[in-house]
Amino acid sequence: MRISIKCLQSPYFEDFITQIKHCLDQLNLLVINNNDYNIVKMTLFTDCWDKEDFKVKSLLLNEYVDSKSSFNFPISLVSQPTINGGMTMEAWLLECSENEFSISFSKTNHSSVLCLDNSNYSLLLSNQCSFEHTDFKDNVLSTFNLLDKTLYENGFDYNEIVRQWNYIENITMLDDVEDKQLQNYQIFNDIRTLFYNKSSFVNGYPAATGIGIENGGCRVEVIALKQKNENTVFPITNSLQVDAHKYSEIVLVGNAIAEIKKVSTPKFERAKALHLIDFGLLFVSGTASIVGEQTVFMDNVEKQTITTIENIEHLISVNNLIKNKITVTSYPELINYRVYLKNKSDYKIVKLLCDAHFGIKKSIFVKADICRSNLLVEIEAIYSI
Repeated sequence: MRISIKCLQSPYFEDFITQIKHCLDQLNLLVINNNDYNIVKMTLFTDCWDKEDFKVKSLLLNEYVDSKSSFNFPISLVSQPTINGGMTMEAWLLECSENEFSISFSKTNHSSVLCLDNSNYSLLLSNQCSFEHTDFKDNVLSTFNLLDKTLYENGFDYNEIVRQWNYIENITMLDDVEDKQLQNYQIFNDIRTLFYNKSSFVNGYPAATGIGIENGGCRVEVIALKQKNENTVFPITNSLQVDAHKYSEIVLVGNAIAEIKKVSTPKFERAKALHLIDFGLLFVSGTASIVGEQTVFMDNVEKQTITTIENIEHLISVNNLIKNKITVTSYPELINYRVYLKNKSDYKIVKLLCDAHFGIKKSIFVKADICRSNLLVEIEAIYSI
């Protein structure tokens, strides 16, 4: 079994559904005549002018998906404009032999879940979202209640989430509520902690990205793994950075929500590694220009990008992986990476630096607010090991 990730892009001038079809046509050309490929996850990155535009596009997407019997996998619509064009489609393809898994899929307008099961492990890929509440906190609670239900009904625990993407509307926005300042990212972190408290996290927290979206409330995507015979999932630390879940309150913004006693740290690991019989994956969390726990080079996107790449390079180095009990003999092979840019005007500088380090393929560049107002760029990546 192998996982590959295809990144496809449509011209900007086409309408929304035509953009989807354009990307799908490209995808079909890539996998045509290969029945061993199964799409297991898809994320669409596109510009949504406002909340109403996001709702309309969500409705159009649901109607389009419901009309296609072959769309039996989770699909997310993410309000992050592609910097150098129209819609970008990120499709995850699982290459496996026929009957290797038993497969089940379920979907509602706000949740979709794909489960793959065999004698050695079970995989769960899902997304949950809520954008219809006026209050951001209510959207986060609704999203996590859906995730909680998904995990419970499919026999999974929060501890078994290996990779999580958290899309947060107006991520750094501060609001005055009953004489307290509440930040959207901190609200999300506090609610995540409330739900994570149900688990012991014996394998460490998930690898994760918490990133801003222009519209769409709150969306969470997860990949969870239940191994039946052994445990081969390990958290990876980075000696250049404090673990995010150990941050001091100095770098947390805003007050805690009423349901929790004090502001909660972001619950994720710098990376997560797993091995599944014939292949291994290394999920690198969203990484930025943070040394220790402090932002460095606040107003310099070039230096922030270089520092971010250095953080990733150190994290995935053979020496660091071995130090974290990951058995490797060679440098990990890049599968895919995403770059989140606060300012479109920084694209050329960051693209040149990323091309020089990662290569010119396998990338997505989108415009997105980042979890700290003084951060200009964030990068995440997936490697095979």
